[in-house]
Amino acid sequence: MLAMRRTDSAFLESVERRRPGTSLRGYVTRTLPHSSAIVVANRAPHEPRPEGGFTRGAGGVITALLTFAEVAAADWVACARTESERAMIAEHGTTWNAPLLRSTTRLHYATPTPEQYEQYYSVISNPVLWFVQHYLWDLAHQPVINGRIHRAWKNGYVEVNKMMARKVVEVASAQSGRPLVMVHDYQLYLVPKLVREQLQGAIIQHFVHIPWPTPQYWKVLPREMRDAILHGLLGSDIVGFQTSLDVRNFLMTCEENAGLAVDEREKAVLIDGRVVYAASSPTRSCLPTIRSSKAASSSGRSCSRRARTSRRTATTCGRFARPCSASTPSTAPRAGCRSGSSWARACARRWPPCGTSTSWSSTPSTTA
Repeated sequence: MLAMRRTDSAFLESVERRRPGTSLRGYVTRTLPHSSAIVVANRAPHEPRPEGGFTRGAGGVITALLTFAEVAAADWVACARTESERAMIAEHGTTWNAPLLRSTTRLHYATPTPEQYEQYYSVISNPVLWFVQHYLWDLAHQPVINGRIHRAWKNGYVEVNKMMARKVVEVASAQSGRPLVMVHDYQLYLVPKLVREQLQGAIIQHFVHIPWPTPQYWKVLPREMRDAILHGLLGSDIVGFQTSLDVRNFLMTCEENAGLAVDEREKAVLIDGRVVYAASSPTRSCLPTIRSSKAASSSGRSCSRRARTSRRTATTCGRFARPCSASTPSTAPRAGCRSGSSWARACARRWPPCGTSTSWSSTPSTTA
């Protein structure tokens, strides 16, 4: 009853009719080999109706993600929002097959209480974060950050993000491929860091579907909240935005509000010995940048091939690394870097010595 019958997808057939090498499905396969994709969003792709059956999740974010989830065969982690979803979970458990466009996905629910969801979504996410990021506060009078807001942050927003992260770790640990965790929007800012702490080697992207304001405007929030948001996002490998202005504002926020080292030319932030990239893409997915990040750490590739196949990433760290050659020992110092500098150490991890093998592990990371 819960699973749609698997049939030949007219959508996928139409995609595959295009010139070979240009279809979205083929592109995803080439870009993300040996990866297990997990979409993480507040809403499910389709939600149960009280009278039976499913209805497509509301909003442009879900519409945009349906195609990717289908062609990438991604699992989907969502939050139980409605009484219909809670009733379905009570009857069938937190995981089942849910429809996408023409096929199905394994849908996994985090299950906050109605009170937790209310605090997370209707007190913090929409009235606070959405307003902050759209410059809608009358700053002479608003926002009023009182005890109600602090309680909703701690007991709602933080707790629901923890539940979502635990569900992602549970799903990823049962998969065979390297986890590719694609988190979406302002409701889930804390998830990347929480997942990073548990999944060593996972590739994590967070895409922000609304504007990112200037560093000064973020200061309407208490430092506890804005720091948690920023460091939560920086648990990602890539943070995606809709416009280049949002990317610039994000980099300035990292530099001015958190005191982090930022490379504005390459749109990169250094935190805890890792390089985090910021990218703008109106398509809600930074697959080319993900491909660059994967290529930079793939096992068995020469450094020179990394430079060819991940031009953006190689350029970013070009000041700290150089391709290996037959006459250059793999342990030679990286050209252009200051010995022992934090940027050099971070880039050395992205470009380990030639022949070094890397793999992902589901065991908790001690360096996150």
